[in-house]
Amino acid sequence: MVHALQEAWRVLVPGGIMIDVRPLCVDVPLEILTPAGSESAGLVDMNPEIDKDIASDAAIQAVIGDGLYKMVEQEYFDFAYYWNSIREFKADLDERWKDEVILPIEVLKRARAMFKKHQDDARLRIRIRMKLAKFTKS
Repeated sequence: MVHALQEAWRVLVPGGIMIDVRPLCVDVPLEILTPAGSESAGLVDMNPEIDKDIASDAAIQAVIGDGLYKMVEQEYFDFAYYWNSIREFKADLDERWKDEVILPIEVLKRARAMFKKHQDDARLRIRIRMKLAKFTKS
């Protein structure tokens, strides 16, 4: 990963900007949304990719330490995903996030029960914590 950041530095113009935007590997609530508000069914485990998260942070610190980049700013925000049904949610997880997310069976059971109460008016949501950092070429 350090090599990729060094290569990005090589092709950037002097003072050029590099953006690091990625999801953080932190557990997030699976929420059931209704007209009355939202309620959590429990936490979805986003930690299977934690090694990549740690490696990304280490690589960035290494190139900053080498004087290639300077951090200009860093912030965090939530990126929300929505589903209209449990079936849609489960299919999406199985198809796109199979190795990145662990959905505890208790959370899925709780979500099904909560969703069933509000079936016609309910949606599901997870809000993934994102990191956005801006660096300039030194």
